[in-house]
Amino acid sequence: MSDKAELVSVVYDAINEIGKQKIRSDVTSNIRIADEYIQCLFNRSSEEFSNRLDSNSLIAMYEILLHFMLTACTIPSQRKVKISHLTIDLVIPNLHTLSRSPSDVILVQFIRSDKDKTTIDEILSLLKLKAEDLNMWLISTLDLNGKDTTHVINLSGSKIDCSHIIRDIDTFLKERRDKSFRLVHF
Repeated sequence: MSDKAELVSVVYDAINEIGKQKIRSDVTSNIRIADEYIQCLFNRSSEEFSNRLDSNSLIAMYEILLHFMLTACTIPSQRKVKISHLTIDLVIPNLHTLSRSPSDVILVQFIRSDKDKTTIDEILSLLKLKAEDLNMWLISTLDLNGKDTTHVINLSGSKIDCSHIIRDIDTFLKERRDKSFRLVHF
């Protein structure tokens, strides 16, 4: 089994230990719990994968958890969106809103290397936007102090400060009165 496949397995084992339905039920009734679950699941997964934990696996682990939690919280998002030759890791709520009203969108990029830092500038150029026109949230193990963004989550070590990302996304969408289709789990 590859490291990536094993990492996905480790993360979903941690999720299944608690129970997908329990997590969905809890976060649907109280979104504040979502960030606690991310932290808990991240810590459990880090312990299981600790013998091979590096910057790429930290980012991959957080990405898997964020994708799961966005789905569990019924937060609209599009993953791995291709625009020309570039890939945007996450668009919240969707590409249609990005083309119509960029300030009502969050672009999440997982920065794995210095090359990914230049991708941000390329995305802005391609969309004909300035950094201040867009809500760019970056998740990385690298030092991103020089980047002009709304949110930076630095994954260092096995303890992360997830900056209440799910609550922040939910608040952002509510402030913009987002009406994207959401499924409700029962």
